[in-house]
Amino acid sequence: MDEFRTIAKLWPAGTELDLGTDSTNLTLTPPDSANFTRTAAPFVTSADGTQTYQFLFWNTGRHMTNKRKVIWIFSQFGWGIWTATRWYGTPGNGPPGQPRVRGDSFSLHGNELLSASTPIDGAASTYAGGAWPFNGDDHAIGTANAGTTVVAHEHMGAYDFAGWIRLIWGGDPTGDFVETDVGTSGSFGGSTFFDTVPAGTNPFTAAQNESDDLLAAYAPETVSIPIPFGPISWEKFLGGGFKIPLKGDPGPEDLLRLAILEDLIQRTRPGTPGGTEFQTLIESASRMTREELNRAKQSLQTTLDLGKSALRTIDSRLKPPAK
Repeated sequence: MDEFRTIAKLWPAGTELDLGTDSTNLTLTPPDSANFTRTAAPFVTSADGTQTYQFLFWNTGRHMTNKRKVIWIFSQFGWGIWTATRWYGTPGNGPPGQPRVRGDSFSLHGNELLSASTPIDGAASTYAGGAWPFNGDDHAIGTANAGTTVVAHEHMGAYDFAGWIRLIWGGDPTGDFVETDVGTSGSFGGSTFFDTVPAGTNPFTAAQNESDDLLAAYAPETVSIPIPFGPISWEKFLGGGFKIPLKGDPGPEDLLRLAILEDLIQRTRPGTPGGTEFQTLIESASRMTREELNRAKQSLQTTLDLGKSALRTIDSRLKPPAK
C-alpha cells in the first residue's frame, strides 16, 4: 500500500504547520494510475490565529516549484509514503542597499536548507568585476553594474545539483506544475527518485539592477560503481590464484571488496522475501503490522546467521595450518 500526503512547513525554520490532514492511501499497481491536484492557498493562518504566513514554494517530493498549483500523476507505485510540502513564511523588507541575486541550497530529500555553504560557483558564473562575493557574502552576486549568469556547484557534498527556482512571495498563480513517479524505483526519497541536471546547462540569468532570491535544489547523488571482476571464484581467490591489479582508477582493491561483499550477500540471502534489503527494512518498519515485523525479523535473523556462518568458514580458511 502506498500513501500520498501533503504537509505545510514554515520557512526557513522547517517547523510543521498544523493545517489539517491531507492523506490518501493507495492500493493500486501498474497499469493503474492515480491523479492528485493541490493548489496552495496564498495565505494561511497559524493554529492559534495569531500569525499569517504567505506561500513561497512546493517541494513536490521530486522537484521544487514556485507554482501554487501542482498535479501529481502516479503510475509506478511501490514507493511507500510520498510526501509533498508547501512552504510558507513571512516576507522581509527586501534586500538592503544595492541590487543583488542571492542563492541558497535546498535538500529535496531532507526537505530543508542543505548547509551554510553557498551553491554559487563563482568560477563558472559571470558577473561584473568585484560583484561576487557581494559585500563579502559568497551567497550573493551584485547586479548594480551588470547582469549576471549564476551557475551552481555541480556537487554539494554527497548531493548533485537538481535545478534553480526563483522564490516569489505568494507563488506563481498562473498555470501548473506536473509531477510524476515515472522513472522511480525503490522506497520514496532514494537517489533514484530525483532528476539531476548538469549545473552548467541550467544557469539562472538576472538583468542589471535585478534582485532575486534563489534556491538551488540538490538531490542524493546516484552512485553507480562498475564491478569489472565478474563472479568471484572462491576456490581461486582463497587459494591465492587471484591477482589484484596494482594500478587503475577507481581503486581496484575497493572494487574487488565490493564484488566479494555482493557475492556474499547473494549467497547468504534466504530466498527472496520481498525487499529485505537493510535500507528498505529501515524505511518500511514504521508502516509494518506486528505480524509483518515478526516475519521481517525472522528473515533478517536467518540472513545474519548465514552471514556469520560464511565468515566463520572464511576465517577457518585464513588460519595458518597447524604445525
